[in-house]
Amino acid sequence: MSVGALRTNFIINVFGAVVPLAVALVTVPIYVRHIGDARYGVLSLVWTLLGYFGFLDLGLSRAASNALARLREAPREARARVLVTSLALNLAFGLFGGVILAAAGGYLMQHALTVPEALKPEIVSALPWIAALLPLALASGVGIGALESRERFLLANILQICGGSLGQIAPVLLAVLVSPSLAVVIPAAATARALTVVAIMIAVYRAEGPLSIADFDRRQIKTLLSYGGWVTVSSLMSPILSEFDQFVIGSLLGVAAITHYIVPMNLVMRSQILAAALSRTLFPRMSSLARDDAHSLAARALVSLAYGYGAVCAPAIILTPTFFRYWISADFAAVASPVAEILFFGAWINGLAFVPFGLLQSQGRPDVTGKFHAAELLPFVAVLWAMTSAYGIVGAAIAWSLRCAIDALCLFWAPGIPASALLRALPLPLLLLAASAAAANAIGPNLWPAIGAAIAAEAAAIALALVMAHDLRTLARTTARRGLRAIGLARADLPARAN
Repeated sequence: MSVGALRTNFIINVFGAVVPLAVALVTVPIYVRHIGDARYGVLSLVWTLLGYFGFLDLGLSRAASNALARLREAPREARARVLVTSLALNLAFGLFGGVILAAAGGYLMQHALTVPEALKPEIVSALPWIAALLPLALASGVGIGALESRERFLLANILQICGGSLGQIAPVLLAVLVSPSLAVVIPAAATARALTVVAIMIAVYRAEGPLSIADFDRRQIKTLLSYGGWVTVSSLMSPILSEFDQFVIGSLLGVAAITHYIVPMNLVMRSQILAAALSRTLFPRMSSLARDDAHSLAARALVSLAYGYGAVCAPAIILTPTFFRYWISADFAAVASPVAEILFFGAWINGLAFVPFGLLQSQGRPDVTGKFHAAELLPFVAVLWAMTSAYGIVGAAIAWSLRCAIDALCLFWAPGIPASALLRALPLPLLLLAASAAAANAIGPNLWPAIGAAIAAEAAAIALALVMAHDLRTLARTTARRGLRAIGLARADLPARAN
């Protein structure tokens, strides 16, 4: 498939990430207003529990997507063995986890947390529905992975957007029109998820069918779990590496300080939509390519992402003090803006690391990413504790960004990303971010100077991106010509070698 198809898929994936955010912006205030703070807090804990129990996927969704991408042109039977085995395993793990989730969630909601007595009967009646959500979530992960292995991102995103929107809107409507009870809201969310899974399975069956339980292949289990096990290590480590800073801040500085840290952190992490969409786009393509071709694609993508994501982060750094001032307050902006500026540096380099992370996993080396994340944990905790003790939430932001930088450098090194690509990708955008931080500190939360400086930073980023895009196109043409010459020479030599 062409570079144009990659570009189209990238745009589709960005759109697929933005729409759920827009839906949430509309539905969340209605949710809170109609079901109340206590019920919404319980609902938030339900989604958090589901997220944590998602580790029972054991990396099978990623493993299936990788294996199916490699088998894109294989006979139906070969793909069916991978797909049916992955689905069966995930459903089994999901049912097992659902039972544990129902028991653990019930105890947590009724005994470990302070929940109003009036809500406890609602939680009890909703628990079976909560448990049913887990196997549905795990099954949908394999189904979406199967569609993405064929690069059918438009269909995958339509299904996810429609399902996610239904899962947000239907509970809100029932809360407004019927009852705000969790016994109504949670079953509505579970039913919406079930309908989404049915739609995904129909799409998968049309693309991959006919499928039957006879396609289950025990020989695939070891291969899938071996790959998925290392993906699971990264999945378990990533939330700790990303969220442990909040616990350290709460322990050392008090829970009030968490707000001044988590608000800019959430804002910064939203900016990684571009990096996540690009990684999602590239993974099945790199999985299907030979090693050298996958590395070449990753190197070009890294350079493009460095400038494209830099064009987001540079003006954002400048506008952050003004945004916080008008969105929350001047006092909040004074405390949170320096944190956001530092976090944007870490988020930018962390976003670039999505490319080699996906490259390693696409080429069958998820063990490398898992080992890196496991090795980073204890040093990160030590540095985080020391920096937070010494410099408060600014120190926590420095520790997080430093960890992201070291992780990225390791990931650049592991698959052998060419030094020439790193030299094209890193220095100029990093210099632009540094200049933007200096401008933000000089201008402060003054609206019009900040807007002017942000426009200038965006213009500079676009100019650099255009120059680099021209260089990349020239490099691609040169490489293609050399490849064609090599093929021509090889063909010319064939008769002589035959003689």
